[in-house]
Amino acid sequence: MEPYREKILLTYKFLLKTREELLTRTINVGMLGELSEVNKVFAVGDTYNFDIEQFKGTPDTNLNMLIDFYDELENLMNSLANINEITEEELEDFEEDDDKEDI
Repeated sequence: MEPYREKILLTYKFLLKTREELLTRTINVGMLGELSEVNKVFAVGDTYNFDIEQFKGTPDTNLNMLIDFYDELENLMNSLANINEITEEELEDFEEDDDKEDI
């Protein structure tokens, strides 16, 4: 694989991790702020799969900024995937190597 393509795939995989972390942090902000009442009904060990859509429409400025950033990141990732024809299979098969990060 050519080095340029490797960098694109490495960058995309980084963005996937970033998106996941951003979603987690956005949920945490929402659950301690706007949705603190909902948070009280969960017991330790309970699991629930949140979606970013559940946090939209809030009056919380910080939460709205995080949601907007998440949406922008999604748009960027979709554009990169489309422009570069990145497939899930290719991402799964692509092995990250610490040496590939170096310029």
